[in-house]
Amino acid sequence: MNFAIAIDKPLGLSSSDVVIKCRNALSRAVGVKIKCGHMGTLDPAAEGVLVLGFGKATKLFDYMQNRKKTYVAEFTFGKTTDTLDREGVVTEENGKLPDKDLLEKTVKEFTGEIMQVPPRYSAVNVNGVRAYKLARNGKEVDIPAKKVNVYDIKISDIEEQDGKVKKVILEIQCGSGTYIRSLCRDIAEELSCLSYMSALRRTSCAGYSECDAVKMQDFISDPASYIKKEDEILSKLFEVKEIDPDTAKRLKYGQNVKMELCDGRYGVVCENEVLGVALVKDGYIKLETHLWNTI
Repeated sequence: MNFAIAIDKPLGLSSSDVVIKCRNALSRAVGVKIKCGHMGTLDPAAEGVLVLGFGKATKLFDYMQNRKKTYVAEFTFGKTTDTLDREGVVTEENGKLPDKDLLEKTVKEFTGEIMQVPPRYSAVNVNGVRAYKLARNGKEVDIPAKKVNVYDIKISDIEEQDGKVKKVILEIQCGSGTYIRSLCRDIAEELSCLSYMSALRRTSCAGYSECDAVKMQDFISDPASYIKKEDEILSKLFEVKEIDPDTAKRLKYGQNVKMELCDGRYGVVCENEVLGVALVKDGYIKLETHLWNTI
């Protein structure tokens, strides 16, 4: 039983909470303990698309990490919090709000490959310790900047106050490792303002969109009805190729097999049997990630 599903994570729960609830529900339904994990953490203050993998589908998460994600984020100006979101304690407030024209110009400057420092309250490792644990203990957290990719930012709505921008809603498309809270902080700093992320919803992740997502409670109520075909997750990530039984057997034994395909990664199946992810290089194919079936 190996498949992936997009859950519409509700507010107030951690990604781990969702994994535990859904894993336990499915395990009870089928009478066997099922392995489960999530791809791409969503904080309790965020909601939206959280991809869960069951069984050996969790092996595909490394491939999913490199896929684009999209968010709808609300930034509120005039004050900030220690966590950079609405869950935190207000640490500074000056009421200064940015001009609309300047905001529109500044937002565009945060696209492309940018350097970003993750929030103090994040799961980033600092000398082997999670940053949020150090921050909660009142310790100084020196987190190095890292490169992230922000492919596109669009302003979808603005709430004004006395001719200035009080709140802005942004549609953001970005790569793995991008912190929207940091983006909120950095945009505000460029505007010489303060801000915090007052709402966040992930609308797509690793090929799964809001249209694919099911409510967590619906899944928990009847998990067996949401079991999917094993090859669906492969088709979300790669072009899927059908191979002959002889090639399939050789791949299972770890052999490189000559095949006329363009270099790259493919999902491979044989007679409705899902083999896994194969890498093609210089005219040869090799099974890179063995998934569900045995030799």
